[in-house]
Amino acid sequence: MRRLGNLMEPGGRMFLSVRHGPVPAGRQMYDVPARETIAPAHAYGLDPIHSRGRADLHGRGDVSWTLLGLRRPPNGR
Repeated sequence: MRRLGNLMEPGGRMFLSVRHGPVPAGRQMYDVPARETIAPAHAYGLDPIHSRGRADLHGRGDVSWTLLGLRRPPNGR
């Protein structure tokens, strides 16, 4: 988050999606709740502007997503 925050211009926005569900074979993933992504983002000067959960677009009932929007304040705090 520090690196992402440092790369953003004041007033800049970033959107990301966080996957929740079982790990596919051959991949390494970690279950991280959205609040655990927002907390370090805020610590590095990014404000949450959007957080919404949604079902998987491919119909996988055991997979869901959290869509997050973060913004560097215009004053660049």
